[in-house]
Parts: sequence; structure tokens; C-alpha cells
Amino acid sequence: MRRLLTYTTALIVALAGTVAVAQKATTPGEFEAAMKRVSAANAGVGKGIKSEAYADAKTSVAAVKAALMDAENFWVVNKKDDAVKMSKDAIAKVTALETILSAPTVNQEAAFAAAKEVGGTCTACHKEYRVQNEDKTYSIKPGVI
Repeated sequence: MRRLLTYTTALIVALAGTVAVAQKATTPGEFEAAMKRVSAANAGVGKGIKSEAYADAKTSVAAVKAALMDAENFWVVNKKDDAVKMSKDAIAKVTALETILSAPTVNQEAAFAAAKEVGGTCTACHKEYRVQNEDKTYSIKPGVI
């Protein structure tokens, strides 16, 4: 009986952790937090590629991808189909960069080109849905949601 209780408790704790990890952005604050994670991790991508520390770059790309996936949910919840499409495009381009960085021998030029394409998807979304603040950070444009 004690063993059953221990296993049940462990399962409940594991499932609670999974739910906490799986939560996606639904509020503007959660979206902004996800975008800050993208920005921070993206800096590591460029630095890793430039210094040929491809494992580090790949770790940063995974963080960018996870944050973008969290942020995508915000657009789904707010029924912004074009923003969802932009998010999917950004995630696809990040996945392509992941593939390049996973090659046995990484082509640095290809990695930089793929990173630039990722940046292009970010720029497109920022033009449509984001506004740059005086402190050079970004916020959701007023009236978007």
C-alpha cells in the first residue's frame, strides 16, 4: 500500500511539472516574457555561430524555438491568423537553422544565412505587431488585440 501511495504521488508530481512546462503564452505579459527569452537566446545564436561554438549555438536555437512556440499560442488565443502564420514561418526557419547546426560538419556561412532568415521573420512580425519603445525594447502595438 505504501508503495502504491509513493508511485501515485510521484506520478502526480511528474504530471504537475509537465503541465507547468507545457503552459503557453495567453496574456500580453506572458507574450512579452516569451519575446524577451527569444531576444536573450538569439544573442547566443549569433555569438555561437561566429565563434564556431556550434553546440552552444544549437542550445540557444532550441531556446529560441521553445520561446517562439510559447509566443505562438498568444496569437492563436487572440485569433490573429496572419501572426500565427508568421510564427509558424519563424519556427520553420529556426528548425532549418537547427538542422544546419546539427550537421557533422557545420557550414558557418549557411548557418549565418539561416540565422539571417530567422531574423527576417522576426522583422516582419515586428513591423506588423510590435512597436519599439524609447529604451529599445519592444511591446505589442496598441490596438492589435
